[in-house]
Amino acid sequence: MIPVRNDVPRPGREILVLRHHELKKGAHEEFYRISRDDYWPYFERLGARVVGQWKSYAPACVDSDDVYRLVRYASFEHWEATRADRAHRLIAGDGPARAKAQQALAERARLEIGSRGAYFLQGGPPPDAPLFMPALAERYELAAAASPAASPGERPVRLDLARPADEIVELRHRKIRKGCFGRVEDATRSALWPWEAKLGARPIGQWLVIHPAAAGGTADNADYDEVIALTRYASPEHRAAMGADRAVELGGNGPDWRAWSEALRTLDSLTISTRIELMRGHLRHGPPIYLPALPERYVRKPE
Repeated sequence: MIPVRNDVPRPGREILVLRHHELKKGAHEEFYRISRDDYWPYFERLGARVVGQWKSYAPACVDSDDVYRLVRYASFEHWEATRADRAHRLIAGDGPARAKAQQALAERARLEIGSRGAYFLQGGPPPDAPLFMPALAERYELAAAASPAASPGERPVRLDLARPADEIVELRHRKIRKGCFGRVEDATRSALWPWEAKLGARPIGQWLVIHPAAAGGTADNADYDEVIALTRYASPEHRAAMGADRAVELGGNGPDWRAWSEALRTLDSLTISTRIELMRGHLRHGPPIYLPALPERYVRKPE
């Protein structure tokens, strides 16, 4: 029996952990349900925050489910304290909630075939500020169907109704030149994300992969750094319409488009290679969780 009291929050630099699970074919929804209902309620009492969990979709011949889960921690020390063999002693005690969580871990394990390990991530918070991108002081009229636009080279747009959603998440894993993450982050925040947000995409975030001394973490490489970005799209059609060769048709070619195009060129110049996975799954919105205390009383043990 391990009841606890808690101190005030300890300061630290936030990290995120993107963990990969290879599951039995078709097991992702059960794995997610076990996590959501039986493990995450206790886990989030430890102070961690689950961002979401998604499954890569690939050709039908694939005989397993590739699953990624993204979780936020207050610091690397916080992540260490949440490991299953320590968390009950260091943060949240034991009791039926912890027993249920431990059972959930065992049930998830029977669905898992393997893992590529975990990416430890560090960077700024995801973008969530409102954006004001005013229209230019220009006027246009509709051109005749068979005639060119009155102002060649200018591409204003009007918007049709929103299409039905079939949300996907893009995981973009870049290997970049060593020490260049700051330039990647600047180009992304100043020009890439504002344009993409205007076109309806929703960035989850972009982070530098770090390499703390942690079991299951990825290894550092002297030749490159790694960057992981996650972005939400309303559908595969939406993502395709935002490709470098098509996005001008969706958003016009004003200064924001030119800034975005320049940011893409900057990123291309810093990138050694890129791997992309497309995923479907569940973004967690952090519902309230009530874990009642047991009706017990305790006395402090002598030191």
